[in-house]
Amino acid sequence: MSKCIWAIVVIFTLAAGVSAQTTNPNYEVTPFGDPPYADATGRDRDTISVAADGKGSILVLRRSQPPVLVFNRAGELQKAWGTDLFTDTHNIDVDRDGFVWIGDRNGQMVYKFTMDGEQLLALGTKGVRGDNSSRVAFNRPSDVAIAANGDIFVADGYDNNRVVHFSKDGAFIKIIGGTPGSAPGEFEEVHGVQIDSRGRLIVMDGHSDHPRLQVWAQNGTFIEEWADLGLTMGSGLVMGDNDTFYIGDTDAQTIKVVKDGRVIDVIAGLEARPHNIALDAGTGDLYLADTMTPGGMVRKVSKK
Repeated sequence: MSKCIWAIVVIFTLAAGVSAQTTNPNYEVTPFGDPPYADATGRDRDTISVAADGKGSILVLRRSQPPVLVFNRAGELQKAWGTDLFTDTHNIDVDRDGFVWIGDRNGQMVYKFTMDGEQLLALGTKGVRGDNSSRVAFNRPSDVAIAANGDIFVADGYDNNRVVHFSKDGAFIKIIGGTPGSAPGEFEEVHGVQIDSRGRLIVMDGHSDHPRLQVWAQNGTFIEEWADLGLTMGSGLVMGDNDTFYIGDTDAQTIKVVKDGRVIDVIAGLEARPHNIALDAGTGDLYLADTMTPGGMVRKVSKK
């Protein structure tokens, strides 16, 4: 083989290793940042969640130290923080005011931080598991959503069967759900929560067993379920324009696009296991935390 041909083969091999795939011709998938990230463990499931503030910051949450990495949109690391703060990082979100929310699943805690890592609020009782009636303790919480008035909704979650409603200051308000089961209005393995334009809670339930979305009023009234979505493992949940929802289907290695209870598009063939996902409101780009790639990986999904 000539040197010229060999060089071309090497270039295309490297390109294939860098570019992720999708069978959807309307999207392009590319690696984000500079993986493997510094001090990564080398294990899978290391990079577990991602968030975007819509103003240019992309936050990556991982199970290495430091756990929080803040990038700009070009993928350049701007800051890192959170060393030794968490037991089991699971989810990260940025609210409309730019505050950072992090779920410490096996630490039984949910935290609010500034973008620089200053802790402002803590919910839960560290290291203590509560049952479905507890007002002060979770059992492996999985996600958080912040309402327009600042109220806090915690998906709780892996071992409990509820969403817990707090005031913006962290005062307990109510328990939503709390009944285990797979019937409409019951919860089993709650993994995500979002709030739509009408103020309804959209809850990702049945994470690894018959995943579905359930719709609830903030007053705790069950409205309906969206069960025929063809999900195999419903993980990440994020809302885009016009109440369009993007669901990371981890086992299927896809992102499903859902509106009004039906699938309207599928971003498939990702060759990645999307766990939590984020939408950059400033660009429309999606970001997925890939739990398959050893050492950690975030991928950017852009519409062509």
